Amino acid sequence: MSPAFAPVLEPAPVDASPALSSADDSAASTAPASYSASASSAAAGRVRAGVRWGELGLMFGAWTLVGVFALTQGWLGSLVGDRAGPGAKEVAWTMESMWLWAAFTPAMFWLSARWPLERGQRAPNLALHAAFALGFAVLDVGADVVLGPLLGGFRGTLAQRFFAKLFINVFSYAAVVAIAHAVQYYRALNERREREAVLERQLLQARLQALEMQIHPHFLFNTLHAVASLIRVKEDQSAIKMLVGLSDLLRLALRNRDAQEVPLRDELDFVRHYLSVEGIRFQDRLKVRISVAPDVSLDTRVPHLILQPLVENAIRHGVEKRAAAGNVRVDVARADGMLRLTVTDDGPGPKASGNVNVNGRRGVGLANTRERLAHLYGSRHAFDLAAGPDGGAVATVAVPVEDA
Repeated sequence: MSPAFAPVLEPAPVDASPALSSADDSAASTAPASYSASASSAAAGRVRAGVRWGELGLMFGAWTLVGVFALTQGWLGSLVGDRAGPGAKEVAWTMESMWLWAAFTPAMFWLSARWPLERGQRAPNLALHAAFALGFAVLDVGADVVLGPLLGGFRGTLAQRFFAKLFINVFSYAAVVAIAHAVQYYRALNERREREAVLERQLLQARLQALEMQIHPHFLFNTLHAVASLIRVKEDQSAIKMLVGLSDLLRLALRNRDAQEVPLRDELDFVRHYLSVEGIRFQDRLKVRISVAPDVSLDTRVPHLILQPLVENAIRHGVEKRAAAGNVRVDVARADGMLRLTVTDDGPGPKASGNVNVNGRRGVGLANTRERLAHLYGSRHAFDLAAGPDGGAVATVAVPVEDA
């Protein structure tokens, strides 16, 4: 590699005052992907009918509170009336009824999930629940018969007791079924949101992978084209060196093929290898300087292959357009919680070289970079390609700082 080309890694502060224009969100092309649904979401749209152990305790506590409320109401009524407050027998019967319905509640939740009051099934299922309500009313009176001797007995016949409690029993069943439907629909809504979030993450990952895979054949094609050019002019040794450099490039690219973000040191290492390949082709015509500000950690996470398209763009539209030697500078700095990556060349500039602004979407590398940044960071990034103050082009990427 030519001494004039050798990249220099120096701590140099970079002025972060120029404002960066925020890149707007862009629509990414949809890539084919296979989505693997988790076991918990395999039953899409199906309401879970089971009851958790914690929910059993909640049901018992809720019915206990209902019983305490009823007894408190009776006691408060006795304070303003001329009747006695609830005695031990009334307390026992009240709590027996509450706890019995607490035991019924899990079965009612199951029945609500098994025969939901949904559109298309509402009328037949409503008739079933009416029958179930009568069945629980019968069970309630049957429990009174079994537990009656232990609680001091009750007045009247079984029929009288059944009809005396029928309204409150049917109302209680209806209330429990309504609560069960509300809980089940809430669960179904949460499960649907979780499935949609998983699918959205999988789709985003597939799109990012498709965008990254576009970069690999892009610089691979350009490098092989350069190798072919060297072979045609009998520069066999240079062609061999370039092929060796290309193999190193591919090895580094595949090392992080599943990562969307990599440490800054890995990204700079990849760029140096890429520049060494380009240096074989340009010889003394390519001069490069890489500068990292002292306050920037090399462990800071950056998008994988974010610098290579910018450097390639600088070489293609800057160095190649000049008859004399061309300069490419890579600067890395921090400002306002953002990591700023800047690639500068001293070529003819974006308009003169036909290299339009990033919003113009010309070329695979810059358009790809813009879409990847939009997918990874949304509005929390900036990407700008503009003419430099002294000529040439300045490409700037700013992303949130995320230290490893």
